[in-house]
Amino acid sequence: MKIFIDSSIFLKLLLDEPGADKAQEILEMVEESKVLGYVTPMVLEEISFKLVYAKASELLDTKNVWRIREALKLDEKVRNECVKILRTFYNYVEYMLRKGLRVEYVTYDDWRNAIAIVERYGLLPADAIHVAVALRIGARAIATFDEDFRMIKEINVIP
Repeated sequence: MKIFIDSSIFLKLLLDEPGADKAQEILEMVEESKVLGYVTPMVLEEISFKLVYAKASELLDTKNVWRIREALKLDEKVRNECVKILRTFYNYVEYMLRKGLRVEYVTYDDWRNAIAIVERYGLLPADAIHVAVALRIGARAIATFDEDFRMIKEINVIP
């Protein structure tokens, strides 16, 4: 079985948020090759951004994205700590790629098809692209904690 894995699954686990146990179950199914899990570089970027934001926010005691962006440019200590988090995530992805995780690229047709998904369901464009990719690769399930995906008739949402 193929499932598309949204960034929220990884983030619940990596940031130890409520739902982390369910996220872990899903990722363990991928790790044990019980299912093929698919992500895109967009999903990896979403996760990376949120990991960097969370770490920098913690270090700087701010949620101000502009202050965080400035610190990443000018504060080597903050930048190095954020890069450590990214490298840890990279190592995890590399490990999962040796198991049941696959990276599927986004095509122009996925983007084009996403417009119709936005029009039909009112999803944000990035989420619509995730749906378009899932449909193209034949994944009939999306693992996500984002409730917006539940309105998509062509896709089952787990958990």
